[in-house]
Amino acid sequence: MIVGKFSFMHLAACASLLSALLTSGQATTAQYENAVIRTEGNPGIRLTSGLMVCDEELFQGRWVNRYWTSTGQIKPGVHLEGQSQKRAGLQHDAFQLGIEGQSLAGSWKWIRAEQKHQTNPDGDLVTIELQSTVRPITVKLNTLMHGESVMVRWLDITNTGAKPTAITSVSPWSGILWDTVGYGERVGNEAPFEVATTKYEDWGHEGAWEFHPVGNGAITVSGTRGKSGWGHPTFFAHNQATGEWFVASLAWSGNWTMHVTGTEDKPTPESPEDRARLFFDLGPSAADPVLRILEPGETVRSPETHLLLMRGDLDQVVQTLHSHVRHYVLPPSVPGRRSLVEANHRGYIVDHESEAGLKREVDIAASIGADTFVVDAGWNGPEPNIWAKNAGDWNAGAWLPNDLNPVRNYAKEKGMLFGLWVEIESVGSAVSLRKEHPDWILTRNGKPVANGRQLDFANPEVAAWAEKEIARIIRKYDLDIFRIDYNNSVEEGGNHTKDGFLENTQWRHVEALYSIFDHLRKTFPNVIFQNCAGGGGRLDYGIMQRFHNTELSDWLRAPRGLKILNGMTWILPPEILLRTFGTESSGLEEDGDLDLQLNTVMMSRPIFRGISPTLSELDPILGAKIRADVDLYKQTVYPIMANSSVYHHTPVLPMMEPSPWVVLEYASPDRKRDVVGIFRTSQFGESTYRFEPRGIDLSKSYSVHFENSSQVVDISGSQLLQNGVPIRLSNNLTSEMLVIEQK
Repeated sequence: MIVGKFSFMHLAACASLLSALLTSGQATTAQYENAVIRTEGNPGIRLTSGLMVCDEELFQGRWVNRYWTSTGQIKPGVHLEGQSQKRAGLQHDAFQLGIEGQSLAGSWKWIRAEQKHQTNPDGDLVTIELQSTVRPITVKLNTLMHGESVMVRWLDITNTGAKPTAITSVSPWSGILWDTVGYGERVGNEAPFEVATTKYEDWGHEGAWEFHPVGNGAITVSGTRGKSGWGHPTFFAHNQATGEWFVASLAWSGNWTMHVTGTEDKPTPESPEDRARLFFDLGPSAADPVLRILEPGETVRSPETHLLLMRGDLDQVVQTLHSHVRHYVLPPSVPGRRSLVEANHRGYIVDHESEAGLKREVDIAASIGADTFVVDAGWNGPEPNIWAKNAGDWNAGAWLPNDLNPVRNYAKEKGMLFGLWVEIESVGSAVSLRKEHPDWILTRNGKPVANGRQLDFANPEVAAWAEKEIARIIRKYDLDIFRIDYNNSVEEGGNHTKDGFLENTQWRHVEALYSIFDHLRKTFPNVIFQNCAGGGGRLDYGIMQRFHNTELSDWLRAPRGLKILNGMTWILPPEILLRTFGTESSGLEEDGDLDLQLNTVMMSRPIFRGISPTLSELDPILGAKIRADVDLYKQTVYPIMANSSVYHHTPVLPMMEPSPWVVLEYASPDRKRDVVGIFRTSQFGESTYRFEPRGIDLSKSYSVHFENSSQVVDISGSQLLQNGVPIRLSNNLTSEMLVIEQK
């Protein structure tokens, strides 16, 4: 047995924490991780992280789950006798691997197990090594525990044979999630489970979660855009009989497929117990027979699956996910470089960039209090300035005869960080790179993919060029921020014939992309890396392990833009999600009053694009309003939001149909401060919303600041919880921001 660890901050903190739990039901921050490895009988492991317990064993050559608990409790062995035998034939393998079309389930034998502590990020890593008896394949089953009710799993797959072989399917984590007996008396005729998945995978539709009842039946959802997509490789499963939640998320930036399957066994005279089960698998997918070729002796790492199990409501689940993402997914913040409010030049001079024009944009950015200036698409390539055609030539265009250095220096003289946009995976039709290296273009069945605009990162020469080119750009312009974009949708991706197999290129592309940015972050530890992929086309945990913040969506207009923010804050914390105020998107300035437009970006991470053609033309009333809100954001909103508990008062919203309200609340962990965005998004429905805060302490008193009217009301926490705050918004596309502070 391997002894676990238990960490409390101190007894006083625990007492305070218990008080908070009693008043709000908020999840504990105490951490515990433990692993018990069994080598006798059917070998197996029991893993505990937080209150999440996972017990697995090797049974008749299959690695299967014995049970899960969400309470930290361990099931007695007597309760499990004969269980694996009874489940024989069910889809309960706890991982899946296919080699050359053959499933290796049933072929595994135990080799060894080990546990070690790792840092950066901190956690315990448990590794089980298994060997197939039908193929020359070994698998190391890695599970990382951080002490919260989330675990991370991936496979290290090794070809121990003398010939190349091929991975044709893989699910790093799969199998049975629930085996619930007696569900009928708790849910009646309702489905025992409900599962939320993203409804769309199209541009501008991020965060549209949709719950499906699951009894007897299956849900299949795929990402097919050649990247993780504007949907998300994540599902939320809720057991309506027990109140438990599972969340599974694939950290993968290529195509993917998930299956969630339910079964119901009704009572019979022979078997009087009713029983409901839920199974899942989730992994990368491809249109071609082979995901990844393995050379003799080669080991590849599968994508990670992040898996949460807990009891509570949806917001408690979200808060636990956010803690996991903040501490164990996102890179650490760059020391000494604080980028909170960004300005971006794409507004009035799009595709007409000049040194004078960019400096005008710097002046406007400085006037509103922005601390970061980013030059976006349109700075590079041959004449004429058509940014999409000029990708791949990462040198300043002739319209910037002095290069970007004068603009960078001017921004830094104004006290701002300087950033630059690059779409490194793409090659436009106008650049010489496309003609000089036609073999670098991604092809499918010999034909160019994405109109020949996609570079083939499965080619090591191309990946090496990309990494070297990014490093050159960062050094040349002494960048504080590097902003990547990825506007291609390669759909099925490319393919190559190798070693007698037809291999899809996406696995190698994603491997190369991750490797490039792992290297670059080590080489340039003081650079902030910013993610964008046609807006939110790549928001999976795999890409976010390499980037500090991300564009959320190119769809900015209300009300859909607000619903996108509402939905994506289920899985990503709001302080890393970039949203735009300005005129870059046509019609954005018409969608709602100034309060709604500014409150939208203040409930995330603001970018200002296109505030005014020149500083002299900036309406002084507008300028003063923006400056005041930027100051409020820096001093009040961001400090609350940065490590906040997020509460979704309108959690599930129809993306493309009218709905009256979007309400988000961000509460500081100590319950002393709270910021709330209340948005009216349809003329239909009541004109008053009664807001009842969830992130406060009912035993304290608070000042409630109404930011629209600058009014302040003092009220006790108990009154706030009992009576709420009535917010009247008589017109569509209006809003109110509340700042609630403990007295």
